[in-house]
Parts: sequence; structure tokens; C-alpha cells
Amino acid sequence: MDNVNVIRNGFFAPDFTLSSTDGRMVSLKDCVSDNFLALCFFSNCESNRTKTLLTELDKGLPGTLYDFEMTVAAVTPEKTHRLISLKNELGLSFPLLSDTRMEVCGSYNVIDSASKIPAVHFSIFIIDNELIVHHRFIESPENEFRIEDFKKEISAII
Repeated sequence: MDNVNVIRNGFFAPDFTLSSTDGRMVSLKDCVSDNFLALCFFSNCESNRTKTLLTELDKGLPGTLYDFEMTVAAVTPEKTHRLISLKNELGLSFPLLSDTRMEVCGSYNVIDSASKIPAVHFSIFIIDNELIVHHRFIESPENEFRIEDFKKEISAII
């Protein structure tokens, strides 16, 4: 039987409030307005792959099938000072949110239990302005996230 705690399409996204790189406390509701939100989870600020994916997400995402715009926010267990450095290095325009206790990561069920250090799987959830999940992708060794595939999938959402 599937884990009933796993967030699926059609489920409400768990709300949260985390510290941002600009010193504010930001909630999920703050990130979602009239647009859809691509909520990304990642672990390592130093990874070149993570930097590439975040940069690609920051370049913009296509609208959905019915031209709803897409915004981006990212959650990570990294500390805020490291996120400030990453945001400045990459020139990212979207919020980077620090979840050092991994409570939000846990509520979205993206923690990498096989890792020897606290880590999360690279993951992305598409959430609408009513906090309903329309898409989820959680990376695994068998299923790597590819930005090109993700951009194609967005066009089929809503």
C-alpha cells in the first residue's frame, strides 16, 4: 500500500513559514498569488548541478496550458547565511527559504533517508493559489530531474 502521508496531485500543500534570505519570514501563502508556484526542494548549495537547476528555474518557466504564470520558491535545509551567498552568486530573483530543522521537508516527504548527512531529494511541486498540488516530482536514483522535461510538463498543467 502507498504511504498515505505522501502528497499527491489534488492534495492540499502543507502551509509553512520559513526565514528568507532577505530576513523576512515567508509562508507558502506569501509565495502563491494569482500564479502557480513551482516549489523546489534542494540540499546542497555547493553542488554545480543544483546551481545549474536553480539558474535555469530563475530564467523563467513557461505558462501552463491556459497561460497561468508560474513563479518559483525554493526550500532547503541550508542555513540562511549560505543561502544569501548562493542567491548573490547566482543572482536569483526568487525566494530561498531555510528549513534547518527539515520540518517542511518532512511534511512534503522529500527527505533522503539513505543519505548519511541530513539531505533532501531534489523535488518540485506545482501548487495553485488555493494551495492545491497539481504536479510533483521527487528525484530518485532511477528518475533524475531534467529541466527540459519539466518545462514540457508544465504546458500540460491546468
